[in-house]
Amino acid sequence: MNPLKSALHRAGGWYIQRMCASENERQTFSHHNERPIEYRFALQVMAETRPKTVLDVGTGETAWPHLLRNCGFVVTAIDNVHDYWPKGMVNRHWQVLDVDITKTETASLRKQFGAITCISVLEHIEDYNQAVRNMVSLLENDGTLILTVPYNHNEFSPNVYKRSDSLYGQEAPYICRSYSKEQLNEWMAMGLMLQKREMWRLFSGPLWATGSRIPWEQSESFETPHQLACFAFKKSA
Repeated sequence: MNPLKSALHRAGGWYIQRMCASENERQTFSHHNERPIEYRFALQVMAETRPKTVLDVGTGETAWPHLLRNCGFVVTAIDNVHDYWPKGMVNRHWQVLDVDITKTETASLRKQFGAITCISVLEHIEDYNQAVRNMVSLLENDGTLILTVPYNHNEFSPNVYKRSDSLYGQEAPYICRSYSKEQLNEWMAMGLMLQKREMWRLFSGPLWATGSRIPWEQSESFETPHQLACFAFKKSA
């Protein structure tokens, strides 16, 4: 390593260390979010299916791709940075490509993947069905698509943040849909077979972010209260 690269490497390492120290010092607790449920579900599915390559859709600033790489998967991460991060976005854990999953530019990825994860992202995408179609096209035959979304089997909401009983999100610059059985059937009609599912109740209200937060409980069926769903689909040949 030449002297300039060595100096830049040391400066970069020092900056990251200071950033981590600052984040550590600023930690405060407000509430648990749904990631432990979603990440555990996704990792369990991939432990069973063992794909070689994984595409993560809507990574943002999360360390999820880095965690997947630590598990041995070859990981590609994408996000619609241009539209959803107008001030710019840098993920210090992994390279995130600026790709809109609803556009034909997904062809620039130039390969198919053994698994695709989309963790609490689809609810914020306007053209959600096109996003799913493109994800299906990027899957290998028999590949696995893992979706986690706000969900109520019997009731669809185009934007829970606009409901009067929403706990938060009123000022959000993006929507938050809660999907239902109609959308689930639409996705399966795109060439997907539902392999595994979990529904969870996290709020006292009927839909995501409505009512009040409650202790988590897994729903036994589509007929018991739930606001979050984790789905694992297999692409049919």
